Amino acid sequence: MQAPDPIKIGYVRVSTAEQNTDRQLDGLQLTVTFTDKASGKNADRPQLQAMMAGNWPEGSTVYVHSMDRLARSLSDLLQIVEQLTQRGVNVHFVKEAKIFRGGETSDPMDKLMLSMLGAVAEYERTLIRERQREGIAKAKLRGVYRGRPRKNTDNQRIALIVAEATALGANKTRIAAKHGISRDTLYKYLQGQKLTTCEISTKFP
Repeated sequence: MQAPDPIKIGYVRVSTAEQNTDRQLDGLQLTVTFTDKASGKNADRPQLQAMMAGNWPEGSTVYVHSMDRLARSLSDLLQIVEQLTQRGVNVHFVKEAKIFRGGETSDPMDKLMLSMLGAVAEYERTLIRERQREGIAKAKLRGVYRGRPRKNTDNQRIALIVAEATALGANKTRIAAKHGISRDTLYKYLQGQKLTTCEISTKFP
């Protein structure tokens, strides 16, 4: 029986739903693409896990825009790449122009190079976070730092969502998707509405 032909697999990650995923692997003809809209602080991402669980033909290649899109920590980066290459799957980081080959073609120097590049990337992220903390501290001293705006503080919008969700025959999953919130957030709004109603009933019997 002839072995299946290798394929090209894309993995894309952005930190928030607002970030654009189109440019990360632009121009590559991929067989399948997995996209996570989540933090890369760990490997517990649904589309990453789906990609890792795939039974890919030997010689296939996973394309990732850059190392920090695949993992934010050096340990996760090494583990993910090693798991793929041990199964005969190549990993191609486009930004770094580096390919880590799987199977018998794996080069022992690849792991050393991966560790060095990953360590540099992790160090750069640490410096960026440190500069951000310093900038926030200085802004606080000047009295100009307001922090991140709180999400969903518009009482009228929340009231509208609650009204739609409590309507007869309302599909809560569809309503949550319509307003760009999770079902958990929707149920928190509904629970908050119940608590408010109870308080009013207590005050005004």
